Amino acid sequence: MTLLNKAAAGCGLVLAVLVGAAPAGATTLPTQSWNGYHWAHTGDLSIMVGNNTASKWAPYLATAEASWSTDKYIDYVPMAGMTSASSCAAVYGTIQVCSGNYGATGWSGWTTVTTSGTQITAATIKLNDYYFTMAKYNNAAYFQQVICQELGNALGLDDSDHTYTNTNTGSCMDYTNDSSGTKGTNGTLANTAPSATDFTHLDGIYSVFDKTQLVFTKPTTTGNAQAASVPEPASWSLMLVGFGGLGFAMRRRKQTVAVAFAR
Repeated sequence: MTLLNKAAAGCGLVLAVLVGAAPAGATTLPTQSWNGYHWAHTGDLSIMVGNNTASKWAPYLATAEASWSTDKYIDYVPMAGMTSASSCAAVYGTIQVCSGNYGATGWSGWTTVTTSGTQITAATIKLNDYYFTMAKYNNAAYFQQVICQELGNALGLDDSDHTYTNTNTGSCMDYTNDSSGTKGTNGTLANTAPSATDFTHLDGIYSVFDKTQLVFTKPTTTGNAQAASVPEPASWSLMLVGFGGLGFAMRRRKQTVAVAFAR
């Protein structure tokens, strides 16, 4: 989650970092892992990303999806949204990205993952246009960093740095006062895309294979292109009914990750 503090936003907001509790019996985790949460995989992952955002978000979402898809284990597969922007409900086996005016919540981006143990089974990302319409935040670099960071969190990747005033590392997972690297406050690197270090840590998380994988995250190969098998709407309805009981149990184990920026 991307939070805004009182000094930055000037509207009585609270600065906090919220993370899910570590799983019971957790051992040493790879660097930058968020409590060991990951999408189960027996091979490569093709994770469907539903777009429930306003049109202004389209280029930033597409850029972030393409950036993370350069990882050797993961492809993000863009597709039409399957929920509403207002509810931003989770859809099993997918990431749903939503934008809307969610009010003076104190956050500009919020990622929620649904888990079974440490395995992610669904995720949602909310982008709060209440803040993105403000001059302070309405700039391309901030848009790009927030959506990039939230898509990283949705993979189980934690933030790399929580200090706003140090030199940018060129990573969208790095806290900063200047996403663009042009204000003279945090060096000259833009924190708008994943860095090589982010991919190294992401590969540390996904280098360990699981015994099972969600069917909707398995890629099908056509030449050099990979695409997930997308179910028809009727199939989604049946699947949601079938997973109703499981969904109830998993909702009790939802975790939210928070990412704070001082702007």
